[in-house]
Amino acid sequence: MLVSCPHCNTGLDVTPEHSGHTVQCPACGGRLEIPKFESQTAEPGGRPLREGWAEGDHANVHFAKSLLIGAGITIAFLLLMVPFKGTRLHDIFLDRTWVNYAESFLFFWGLTILALKWKQNKRQERASLLNLFPETLGRQIDVTTVGPFIDNIYGVPLRLRDSIIVNRIRKALELFEIRPDNGEVGAFLNTQSDLDANRSSGSYSLLKVFLWAIPILGFIGTVMGLSRAVGGLDMEAADPEMMKASLQGLTSNLGVAFDTTLLGLILSMIMSFPMAAVQKREEETLTIIDAFCTEKLLPKLDDSKSVTTDGLLEQAESIPQLVSSLARAHETFLVNLNASTKALQHSSETLQSRLASHQQTVEGSFTEAVKKLSETSSELFIRSDRELNRTFEKIAIGIDLMNKSLRELGDHQIPTDRKKKKKGFFSR
Repeated sequence: MLVSCPHCNTGLDVTPEHSGHTVQCPACGGRLEIPKFESQTAEPGGRPLREGWAEGDHANVHFAKSLLIGAGITIAFLLLMVPFKGTRLHDIFLDRTWVNYAESFLFFWGLTILALKWKQNKRQERASLLNLFPETLGRQIDVTTVGPFIDNIYGVPLRLRDSIIVNRIRKALELFEIRPDNGEVGAFLNTQSDLDANRSSGSYSLLKVFLWAIPILGFIGTVMGLSRAVGGLDMEAADPEMMKASLQGLTSNLGVAFDTTLLGLILSMIMSFPMAAVQKREEETLTIIDAFCTEKLLPKLDDSKSVTTDGLLEQAESIPQLVSSLARAHETFLVNLNASTKALQHSSETLQSRLASHQQTVEGSFTEAVKKLSETSSELFIRSDRELNRTFEKIAIGIDLMNKSLRELGDHQIPTDRKKKKKGFFSR
């Protein structure tokens, strides 16, 4: 039911259990009285009115409850260690630093969370054994029989009603009642499966922190013990008794240092085994629920009868209006098509004339360019021919001059110098 806060005018959606009660506005903090709900047995569409129920958190345990139980178990365990004074077990838990108390508290708090989660998972397993689809209601679920199946789920005992499988199937059937489509129901079930799996995985975040924090606390205790051991060692003591006492203090502090780490590693290892077992059991339960929805619920859904007789009659009465609307739409379409055809024809004629004009322009330009090219080529060829002729004439004159020089040279003997002998003292 939607109500408005009289102080800040914020719209609020309240559940039936708040009917007739005074509540606090979450927006402004003011107090407002919720009026009593009027009795209503059916929705406007003819379906019975179902309010559902408040769903609890099926993955996470109550934080304060687990904290108090874990603290109580820790105190009880430490008190049980008192009679064992003088033993190694007593010394590890009671005669060490505060680190061992913190490790013990986190350990028993984690075991308490695992025990509560195990109990919740057992309730989910019992709920999966319920007969949610009795044969007396039919073998198939369609738009005409989905209502009795939903009513059967509302008849489940409240303790088992608020479970993962019952909530998921109820939501799926109510969706099918509104939108009879197997594809949408299947997509909804897949989404719910992913949400439940993510919620289950996230519920172990605190336990993973405990598994990390317990060994870290052990290392902190080790550092504290080593610092005390080194600080209490008197290296300047000359008396053997004082030196002996100093060494005893050193060994005692070293024992404290290593005992805290030993306890942290042992407790974290012990807690990891039940944590893995509970997580595996919870994942198996979710797998069973997914398989039930896929193998039992979806095959029963029949969306072929989604159109009822009343719907068909209403559609039959609206057929003449549909035909007249189609006729008007067809006439409008033909008018628009005729106008579009004329516009297209006009555009085609304009385009054709532009193409002819463009073709003439291109042909004229091409002819003029060819003519200019021919004239230029002829002029170049003639000029080149003249230059070649002049060159050949000059070459011929040069050859004639060369021949004349050779003939003149052939009529005369070219003088040569004789080698002169050197005259010495003994030469003749």
